Amino acid sequence: MSLASLSLFTNKSYGIIGGTVLCSLLLMTALYLYATSLDRIILENGTLILKKKIGQISIPEAELVDVQKLGFSNLAMTYGSKGVFGFIGSTMDDSVCLVKDRNNMIQIKTLRQNYVISAEKRDELIRDIKDRYDLI
Repeated sequence: MSLASLSLFTNKSYGIIGGTVLCSLLLMTALYLYATSLDRIILENGTLILKKKIGQISIPEAELVDVQKLGFSNLAMTYGSKGVFGFIGSTMDDSVCLVKDRNNMIQIKTLRQNYVISAEKRDELIRDIKDRYDLI
């Protein structure tokens, strides 16, 4: 990332201003992707929290519909990142995607939005979510 930024900044064909603008865009994009990547999943009384590096998504228990295991997928994205800090963005079925490991994906269905996330111990997480929030 730093080599790409340095290359854009010092490339004479872009000029100083063009190199600075392109370098700034690249760094801001990397910062955005880092900030929106999933840090941890918190199960609280009445709320499932998807904690990102900066910010969080709170899902009230009343909105939870289903939680299920997903198999390996290539995740067709409409926008977002396919590899830098994970698969972050929106998928073709309009799910919010916060996936780091495509082998351990979980789909969380709510009344308003669907989420695709990954977890190291996904079977245990699915069981805990279903038990805590009384999902079938």
